[in-house]
Amino acid sequence: MAISLMNKVNLLAPENELDNVLKVVQELQQIQIINLNEIKEWQSVNKETKELIEDYDQTDAKPLTDNELLQELTKRRQRIERAIFQIEEYVSQPSFFEKLKQVKPSVSFDEVEQSGATFDEYHIVDRVNHLTETYNDLADKIESTKEQLEDLRKWKPLTVTPNELNKFQYVRALVGTVPSTNEDQFIKYVRENVDLEHETVFIDEHDYGVIIFLKDFESKEIIQDLKDYQFTSFEYTSNKLPADKIIEMEATIKQYSQERADILNELKNSHSLLAELKLQYEYVANLSLREQAKLHIARTQHLISIQGWIEVDNTQAFLALVKKNFEESVIVKVSEVSEQDLDHVPTKLKNNGIVEPFEMLTTMYGLPNYREVDPTPLVMPFFFVFFGMMIADLGYGLLLMLLSAIPLKLLKLDKSKKNTVKLVHILSWSIIGWGLVYGSFFGFTLPFQLIDINNDITVVMIISIGIGLVHLLIAFGLNVYLKAKDKKYALAYTEGLAWMLIILGLLMLVIGMFFPAFSVLSTVGGWVAALSLIGIFVGNVIEAGSISGLGGGLLGLINGVSYFGDVISYSRLMALGLSGVSIAAAFNMIVAYLPPVGRFTIGILIFVALHFFNLFLSMLTAAVHSLRLIFVEFFGKFYTGNGQPFKPLKTEEKYINLSENNGTEE
Repeated sequence: MAISLMNKVNLLAPENELDNVLKVVQELQQIQIINLNEIKEWQSVNKETKELIEDYDQTDAKPLTDNELLQELTKRRQRIERAIFQIEEYVSQPSFFEKLKQVKPSVSFDEVEQSGATFDEYHIVDRVNHLTETYNDLADKIESTKEQLEDLRKWKPLTVTPNELNKFQYVRALVGTVPSTNEDQFIKYVRENVDLEHETVFIDEHDYGVIIFLKDFESKEIIQDLKDYQFTSFEYTSNKLPADKIIEMEATIKQYSQERADILNELKNSHSLLAELKLQYEYVANLSLREQAKLHIARTQHLISIQGWIEVDNTQAFLALVKKNFEESVIVKVSEVSEQDLDHVPTKLKNNGIVEPFEMLTTMYGLPNYREVDPTPLVMPFFFVFFGMMIADLGYGLLLMLLSAIPLKLLKLDKSKKNTVKLVHILSWSIIGWGLVYGSFFGFTLPFQLIDINNDITVVMIISIGIGLVHLLIAFGLNVYLKAKDKKYALAYTEGLAWMLIILGLLMLVIGMFFPAFSVLSTVGGWVAALSLIGIFVGNVIEAGSISGLGGGLLGLINGVSYFGDVISYSRLMALGLSGVSIAAAFNMIVAYLPPVGRFTIGILIFVALHFFNLFLSMLTAAVHSLRLIFVEFFGKFYTGNGQPFKPLKTEEKYINLSENNGTEE
């Protein structure tokens, strides 16, 4: 039940060493900085300290205070990340399976810092933005030019420009289109009007282009008639003939396309630049995290004070690192956790490789506080048994074992995903074990089985209740331990030990009643249970210090009735195991009803689909009900789960994995 032991560290350093101290703390990645602004004794120190100039804004060329610098760093991260996303749209991406095998590059903390300090961030980010903006603008220009070109191609036969026609002195020329639907009426109108002549330039399915010659320059009546026939003027201002303009526009499109191709080629081959930008993002993220840490420290014009939590196992490495980097200029004081600090110490769980994947279940409920014990080592065996007992099929277990073993062996998973897959792999062994006990293989009955779940329901029920009793006894035992540890001996008895004795006494009573050879257990068990009940009243009186404690004892007995309901809750281990096996067998019967040809064709697909559905449903119900037995029946007896997670000042590691040793080597 491992909660990592913590020490409290206090650092006192010159103000000009603040950035270097925080860099060392971040490099170690093992210290959670305490927010001194939340501690009354330190608040007055920071109130008297003016905002200090921390850096220089290269974009606006002005000095920045610490709060402004944090905002500027946030903007820089966003700019870099946007540039990363822009390049990733164009560089060749690995396939889905290649991505699963990929690992983030391993880079040391010093390499990140050195690269970031010399990287020409602003110029390169601006260059990426310019390239992508130009690439997109060229696409818009090409599309726009193509649309203009498409409209102009119809006018290619035009042998004179509208500008030239406008120079006529005695005849007015109008160039435009008329919808094809008005062709006959328009031609008739033109032929009947002695003041009009026309020349057809093109005809297509929508409209036809014409040149209209008017003898009367100012004929408003004719102009109105043309509008009635939906005549639309050809808007063309160039002095070049449409045929020549078409050639020019085609050349422009070709030029734009070549420019886009050059930019695309540059972006596609920007793998090294992408890697540099990702490294720069990590550097700026480091700066931002260190700047956020400054909001939690106490500082004056000349001194800074940092307090934090560090694991006992890492304390010596930290002291050595401070001495190596600062010699005597930084004072460090390390102290054990005091009674006053117990409610504020963060929690870090520390378990072996088999138990560690089950930490996510404990965290789901809530981390233990520093006064409690880590229940994960006990969550592991019981969740293992519960989950397997509720699914209990050899075939399902083997399938899950295979599906979880493949990614564990072949893929490079981060710690969180690896623990999830590892959890499934561990649980598959329980499913296999209980599948052998019940003799079930994808719903088919194996030739050997220790327990026939369909006929030996009473046996399975007794096993389920027996497991539940052991589970509850351990929970009460932990309650006794924690209460005694806090020197609350009366509560240790009334809320823990007494109920352990009552359960054991009643168990002895039942055994004596059903097995005459052990009839003496019936008498002993009855007395143990009765005396324990009386002890609950006595313990509450002692705890209350007066006769009013009898009311607390009565309330304790009333609450104790629910414990018997908790015992019955474990019958779900039998019920869900039986239902899962029965549903699998029913699916097999459905396939068996198919004719022989269908059974070995579509029947195979139906068999696979139904069993995958049953496996998913069984896993979901097993997880939910196993967690309920853990969270309600088990944790409800002793566990608070109100601890705070240990959050040391670290690097973000979004695009890289930080190399080991992080400055701890001498």
